[in-house]
Amino acid sequence: MDLLEQEIEPDIDDLEQKKDVEGLISALKNDNYLIRRDAARSLKRVGDKRAVEALIAALKYESWEDDYTVLIAVRESAADALGIIGDRRAVEPLIQSLYEDSDEEVRWKAAATLGKIGDHSAVEPLIDALNDKSWGVRKNASNALGDIGDKRAFDRLNIALSDKDWHVRKYAAVALGKIGDEQAIAPLVNALNDEDSDVRWKSLMALGKIGEPAVEPLLNAFKDEDWHMRGRAAEVLGKIGDERAIEPLINALNKRDRTQNKYVRGRIIEALGRIGDERAVKPLIKALDDQYIYVRLKATEALDLIKSKGKGSWIVHFDNGEITFNYPNTWEVIETTDEKKIIKGGIANNAMLFSINRLDEAEDIEPEEFAKILKNVFLMQNSKILSEIPFKARKMDAYIIVGENPHDVSITKIMIVAFKRKDLLFYLWFAGAPDYFELFDEDVDLIIESFQIKN
Repeated sequence: MDLLEQEIEPDIDDLEQKKDVEGLISALKNDNYLIRRDAARSLKRVGDKRAVEALIAALKYESWEDDYTVLIAVRESAADALGIIGDRRAVEPLIQSLYEDSDEEVRWKAAATLGKIGDHSAVEPLIDALNDKSWGVRKNASNALGDIGDKRAFDRLNIALSDKDWHVRKYAAVALGKIGDEQAIAPLVNALNDEDSDVRWKSLMALGKIGEPAVEPLLNAFKDEDWHMRGRAAEVLGKIGDERAIEPLINALNKRDRTQNKYVRGRIIEALGRIGDERAVKPLIKALDDQYIYVRLKATEALDLIKSKGKGSWIVHFDNGEITFNYPNTWEVIETTDEKKIIKGGIANNAMLFSINRLDEAEDIEPEEFAKILKNVFLMQNSKILSEIPFKARKMDAYIIVGENPHDVSITKIMIVAFKRKDLLFYLWFAGAPDYFELFDEDVDLIIESFQIKN
């Protein structure tokens, strides 16, 4: 292809690849409307400020263009490209397109681009666009007004919450949330009764953006019969983080008849974790025994989050005069009357079990000898020894042995840690699925590392 042919039919892909902005600008004026369209699309992808004036010219609407639908794509792409570039020189031409262009897609792209540029001179034209016959234009005008965040749009966006099209109502709610004026609380609360679930959800989110002044209406929404609404209200309350939500959330977590749905319970637990108040610790510990693993895992995450914030009393100290140790208050630990198994307990609905056992008449038995006995028991049960380590701990001889006991469909991991001091030998026994050992490894370490024989 010679130079003349290249000027008449430029290779748009090649120009774009080379980021030849001047070449693409020239192509944007080509007599072939298809080449203009492709050049406009390429300039959108390139996003170079040198093209602003040419794109403004390509955006301009003339009535004769109605006979050539391909030119709609040129104007659309020009509007998109100007939004990507973000140059304020484009504001007035875009406003003109918003008022004058015959094609609704060009108008709604002009509205969206004005929101991206964010110039406040576009507020009144965008308010006017909320009367456009196209719901697409009204939707993007709503969203653009939210992006600009000018309070002048409040009254008209309030009206748009009653628009006949749910897309418009949804983005009107979003915009009111972005503007963040407390005046929006009442209309957004009304929008929580909208027939469309997406509008209701966006109204909740908008109330969340307004923040603390919206807490009371959100607590009322939390009483809704629709479990989706309750779950989403809990989520938003958690994001706001106001302590006024603590007691209602805890009460809902305890009233299983009101929030039986596991997903609602999960959202409540997440919210309590986000807020991080120590009043939530006990209810969250109780939730560790929930029938649903989803809820139990959410409770573990929430407790970890509260713990990371330094809230609550997390470590319990046990001392019966003979032994002492520390354990997380999320564990259940029960002292028994059994002379051999003096402690029993566990965590996560007993998915992981724990006991402390006393071996009588142990004066002549060293931890290594006791470990050999345990290893033989492991082997007789066709269990696998994973590791064994002798060590010293706080004037005690100690030995740790870890094994796996295979079942038909699962594996139980077992850890036994024997401690000997003078004539007393105690051994700590942990058992559960391997993934629970991984989940609670810090808890297990706390118990082992703090264990002490007192004599």
